[in-house]
Amino acid sequence: MLENIGNQLNINGFINVDKPVGITSNDVVARVKRLLRPLFGRVKIGHTGTLDPLASGVLPLAIGEATKTVTFQMENKKTYEFCIRFGESRTTDDAEGDVVDRTNVLPNHKGLVDTISSFCGEVIQVPPKYSAIKIDGKRAYDLAREGKDFEIKPRVNFIHSFDLLDEDLDDNGNILSAKLKVCANKGFYVRAVARDVALKMGSLGYVSYLRRIANGPFNLDNAITLDKLEKILQNVGQSLDVRKFDNDILLPVSFGLNDILALDMNEWQNQKIRNGQWLKPDLSMAENLETGSFYKVISSSKLSAIVKYDDGLLKVERVFNL
Repeated sequence: MLENIGNQLNINGFINVDKPVGITSNDVVARVKRLLRPLFGRVKIGHTGTLDPLASGVLPLAIGEATKTVTFQMENKKTYEFCIRFGESRTTDDAEGDVVDRTNVLPNHKGLVDTISSFCGEVIQVPPKYSAIKIDGKRAYDLAREGKDFEIKPRVNFIHSFDLLDEDLDDNGNILSAKLKVCANKGFYVRAVARDVALKMGSLGYVSYLRRIANGPFNLDNAITLDKLEKILQNVGQSLDVRKFDNDILLPVSFGLNDILALDMNEWQNQKIRNGQWLKPDLSMAENLETGSFYKVISSSKLSAIVKYDDGLLKVERVFNL
């Protein structure tokens, strides 16, 4: 969290930003760096999963020592609310693109419910051509804008849940647009599933609205808008009281590791891990460990490290200086 290191105030943890529409994830990182600099100097910040400029919602920013957890945050399940507008396909599979084709075929309620149910479980996706995937060293969206012809290989993902929230109907009871919620693994493309759901029903569709409402333990309840963050930091700067910032905005490094099981270690065990040495767990600890799994090390009630259990040994992955 916050601590004094000499004359410098050190900051470690997460700020969960509710990203607005119209800016990139990297724009958010740059703005937060500028907001923090007057209080904390130059800070290291990384985000834990990109959102498209037309998407809003949960964008956790890892700060200081929390950046060491970004790799693990990437594994989080993500939950999105989004709208499919039926009757058109677009170059980008969202509202930003040009219209490619139109159809008068629109789905009905039962057809949509049955279709999204069929997408639950393992799903094969072809990511949109306007995506950040690299093709022979170049971003797919750059190739698409240049009018180049290329293919993107299908990818396997997993949908945990897929629900219909609301519908906008025409006079005949056909669906003009639908609001849905989906929870899926990392690397999931909402634009691709919207396109594919429409196609499976003999229609066309694109994403007209997209909001990420959860990313692992981060959700809208613990998120803050950029405007509110700026106001609070201005007040902190004027009062020189950082406690308000610490308590209301900054989530601890351990918060981002809520889904990783903890191992309580004594001082000797902890020091061995922090020195980068492998540790053979005693029988009482080993019987609860699973090969290939990651664990967070807690010593004296503080997060100390992340280890991986492999070949009967606990091997260091990350060490935190908190």
